[in-house]
Order: sequence, then structure tokens, then C-alpha cells
Amino acid sequence: MAIILVLFCSLSLPLVVLAENSQSMTAAGTVATVSAQNKAREVDLTVPKEEGDRLTLLMKSQKVTGWWVTNSLKLAIRKAVSEGVSPNTLVLLFLFPLVAALVAFSRQVVGVNGFGMIIPALLSVAFVSTGGVVGLVLLSFVMLSAIFGRMAIRKIKIPYLPKLAVLIWLISISVLGLLIMSPTIGLERLMSVGIFPIMIFVLLAETFIEAQITRSVATSMGMTLETIILAFIAYKVMSSSWIQNQVLLQPELSVVLILVLDLLIGKYKGLRFSEVWRFRKLLSK
Repeated sequence: MAIILVLFCSLSLPLVVLAENSQSMTAAGTVATVSAQNKAREVDLTVPKEEGDRLTLLMKSQKVTGWWVTNSLKLAIRKAVSEGVSPNTLVLLFLFPLVAALVAFSRQVVGVNGFGMIIPALLSVAFVSTGGVVGLVLLSFVMLSAIFGRMAIRKIKIPYLPKLAVLIWLISISVLGLLIMSPTIGLERLMSVGIFPIMIFVLLAETFIEAQITRSVATSMGMTLETIILAFIAYKVMSSSWIQNQVLLQPELSVVLILVLDLLIGKYKGLRFSEVWRFRKLLSK
């Protein structure tokens, strides 16, 4: 609970100061703030955008020329967008294999021990939906609720699945209380969070609880922390405007490069970076 209060205070105080200073802002400053907020929202690829958003305008600014075979994917994307398909969804589909390659690299080359591939990839998409800071706050609250909830129901003599259902009930009620109190405690940004990222965070909490049962607490905590760090790095990659632009303007090249990257990662047979650090004294001899 002390950790939660510290997180709340650290995030609510800047918002209160910002609210007080906003009363003395000029009209030009207000316009700049609205423009910055709109630019920040464009990072959320999980929400389909209407005609005239940044990615749509970016495609219209590129003139597709040359042999049609080399531009077949560009032409197909533009036709799909003209018929109503969201460019955000298309970019997200291009970036998800890139995130999977990043996870594979971290496991195969770096030696990170996380919860598989799907959970870090889904967490990164959830961070894209919520934003980095809000996502970390919400994820921390869900994880703390799961830990305290498991401690509370540990002595209840019921099978595993009903006990897990009770735990999810406790987490859901806790998140519900947080969302209800978010305007009061100065966390208005939580009000716009959808159900999708919350479900992903609960999925990580369930996996964390299962890891505690089958492994030690230290091991499960380490795997959870590595998964969150990896997902946050992947979120930063997916939120990069430059990367979004490249996969949309050069889709054929992006598809080939991601496949080549996967194959190169699979060809790596050397020691992982974590193993090099672990056995550094032996290797130095």
C-alpha cells in the first residue's frame, strides 16, 4: 500500500501543478498544448483513426512509381485504406512480427528469461494502448493486487481454478476502485484506459502467480521484471514515428528484413550475453 501511495503522489502532484499553471496560459500556449496532446495520441496504434490522420497523410505524400511487382504491397495497402481499413491496424500488423523478433533476440542472444514470447508482445501492445507511464502505474497496481490477493486467499480450502477465479475477482474489484477514484486522486488519464490492456495486465498477473507456485518467489519476480522491461522496450520501438513511417512507406522491404532477422537469430549458436557475463572469470582464463 505504501508503494501505491508513493506512485499516486508522484504522478498526481505534477498534474495538480499543471492544472494550476494552466489558468494563466495564453491562447497560443493552449493551442500548442492541444497540438502536443493530439500528437501523443497518434502513438496509440490500437485505435483506428479516421480519414486525415498522420499515417493516412503520410501515405498520400508518397508517390508510388516503378514496376508494379516491387510496389504490389504498397498498392494493396493503399487500396485497403481507401476502402476503410485503418492504417494504424496495418502498421500494428507489421510491427508485431518485429516485436516477436526482438523477443526472440532477447531470449536467443541476450539470454533474458521471460514468460515466453506472446506475453511480452501483448504487453507491449497494451503499453501502446495506455501509454508508458499510465501503463506502468496500472500494471504495478494489478501486480500488487494479485500479490496481496493471493496472500488473502491462501488459506481458503478450494481447488486451484475456483481460487484463481476468486483472485481475478479481487483484482477486478481493485482495478474498478482505482478507476472510480482516478479523478479524485489526480489520475484522469486512467479514465480513458480500455478493457483490453487491463485484461493483458491481469494475464501477466495470472502467469506470475503460476510461476510462484511452480518456482521460487525470487525466480518468478525476476522473470516478471524481465518480461516487463522487455515489453517496455518493445513498446518504445512500436511507438517510434520513424519506424512506423518506414514499415508503412517500405512494406516490402520491411517484410523481407524482419524475416531475414528471424533467420539470423535462429543461426546464432554462440554463448548468450548473460552466459558470457556469468562465466566471465572462466572465460578470462
